[in-house]
Amino acid sequence: MRRLFIQFYLLLMACFMVAVLLVGMVYQNTAERAGNRYLEGLMQGSLDLLTTELARRPQAVWPHRLAEQSQQLNLPLRVDALSRQPLDQGDLAFLAHGDIVIVDDDDTFRQLIPGSDQVLIVGPVPYLSYLHEVRWIDVGLLLLLGLSLALPILLWLRPHWRGLLMLEQTARKLGAGDLTARSRLPAGSTLERTGRTLDQMADQLEALINGKKQLTDAIAHELRTPLVRLRYRLAMLEPAPEEQEMKALERDLGSLDRLIDEMLTYARLERPEMPLNPVDLELGAWVHLYLADWQTLAPEKTLQLEVRSDPIPWHGDERLLARAVENLVSNALRHANHQVTLTLERQHDVCLIRVQDDGPGIAPEHAARVFEPFVRLDESRDRRTGGTGLGLAIVRSIARHHGGDVVLLESESGAHFCIRLPAPQF
Repeated sequence: MRRLFIQFYLLLMACFMVAVLLVGMVYQNTAERAGNRYLEGLMQGSLDLLTTELARRPQAVWPHRLAEQSQQLNLPLRVDALSRQPLDQGDLAFLAHGDIVIVDDDDTFRQLIPGSDQVLIVGPVPYLSYLHEVRWIDVGLLLLLGLSLALPILLWLRPHWRGLLMLEQTARKLGAGDLTARSRLPAGSTLERTGRTLDQMADQLEALINGKKQLTDAIAHELRTPLVRLRYRLAMLEPAPEEQEMKALERDLGSLDRLIDEMLTYARLERPEMPLNPVDLELGAWVHLYLADWQTLAPEKTLQLEVRSDPIPWHGDERLLARAVENLVSNALRHANHQVTLTLERQHDVCLIRVQDDGPGIAPEHAARVFEPFVRLDESRDRRTGGTGLGLAIVRSIARHHGGDVVLLESESGAHFCIRLPAPQF
């Protein structure tokens, strides 16, 4: 709220000051200038008489006459040489013409004594000093008025800010997976319509997610059960199919079973409220638990492990991490010619898990699409390899659930994938 209040207040003050300056300029060019001219007119007659009288008298008697006139006018009077006047050329021209010059610096009137190089100086004049004081009072009042605007602005912004805060909190809860979150702004709020729209969207989102859950559960039940029946009937067939045909049927059933498993896994990962079971791991030791199992996915190819740093601590869901790395490794082993390299390292506050193969690779223009579900690229992915098109999408979902991501890096040969996960801070 502080930032919003400051921005709105500064904008209002800027508009207010511009308006005040415009009014002040009008006032200065009219009322103040008219007042100065009126005052000059009043002083002009008195000073003309005095300077004319001084011009007819010798300078020796000027001090006595100025003292008498000073008591009568109740203003200081003195005489000074024209050459010592702190005036510009324009004001000096006015003096030479016999006009009165008002000097704001010391609040005085000045007029040239005819027939001499002496200037009669009157003042400082209290009225001119008062005008200067009034200017500072005006500035102070303007500042006080500007500061007084802060309180009504704060009172006006506070309910709006509370409404915005409630909307933000609701949106955050929805984004975190709490589909029951609603803003429920009061009817008198200016953001009530926006809150009602957000609540309606949340209702639709909750219904959509619940429908997706029901569909996922239905797929799990309705598809897995027929698969079990098919396998049972295949085993009971008389006479039994030929061995080659039986292997082909088992391979097709296995592919369908894996596809269902991948679809269910991806559907669960796409739920915003999917819970994690985080534990503390040391990735270097952890990966050795699975390395032998991953090697059995393609015994004819080499799976090489490189750990490029000291112990790499990590905090997260160990089961999901194993699934993500296994998907990358199995994908690399399917497309590798001879070797796959699995690399673990830590860079500052990020844990990196790299998987690189020596296969045909993936064109850079497909780097973003390769993580989309059911996307198959002709150059690097083929249905004959047995892939379901969901493996990399699952890897991305797992990484993002842990606050990280997965990217396809440029490589001279083969495909080079990298999972980036936030490292725990100690």
